[in-house]
Amino acid sequence: MAYEVSTGTRFAISTGFGAPVSVTTISNAAPPVIAAAAHGLSAKDPFLLNTGWEDMNDSILRVGSATTGAITLEDEDTTDLIQFPSGSSAGTVRPITGWTELQQVSEISPTGGEQQYAEFAPLSQKYGIKIPTTRSAMSWELTFGWDPTLPGYKAAVQASRANRLVAIRMALPNGGSISYAYGYISVQETPVVASNAVTTGKLTLSMLRPIKTYK
Repeated sequence: MAYEVSTGTRFAISTGFGAPVSVTTISNAAPPVIAAAAHGLSAKDPFLLNTGWEDMNDSILRVGSATTGAITLEDEDTTDLIQFPSGSSAGTVRPITGWTELQQVSEISPTGGEQQYAEFAPLSQKYGIKIPTTRSAMSWELTFGWDPTLPGYKAAVQASRANRLVAIRMALPNGGSISYAYGYISVQETPVVASNAVTTGKLTLSMLRPIKTYK
């Protein structure tokens, strides 16, 4: 068991991705091995994975170990052949080439991810049945001290206006956990102004996948 505090947490937005490197296969293992020639990645590097495996596609993951033509995926298990069918894992990896800090973040509010259900009421039963189906789309809303001169704000606005997919990194202090998310960023460019209060701005990251957290 462990407790973590948020004071000192830092956020960053990706400023670029490297060229796609072909993935020939991903093994069904724990940890899985990605075969990708000349990938250029090192241990602990985060990267974007695109793969035929839908439950792992469009994910920001981290390298466990690396050799010249292969990498392992840290904290992943692909041994379920139903979820990760053999022979359909080909795709690409793209290194993250740069980060810019999102400064003055004061609050982060997650929304979505709620379990959805299909409801059924058999005539022969007194009680209905709720069967889990999908989960609602997820997003983060970040509140920050508004300063349009900051590099992180400018990078976020550029990505927002271009509808560009980005990665966001959240790093807790003192060697705590690091989380990665990937999706579309939207910046509310009009600040929130109130009497006797700090002027703030808001941005939203609409995630394509749940966040991935590493210790």
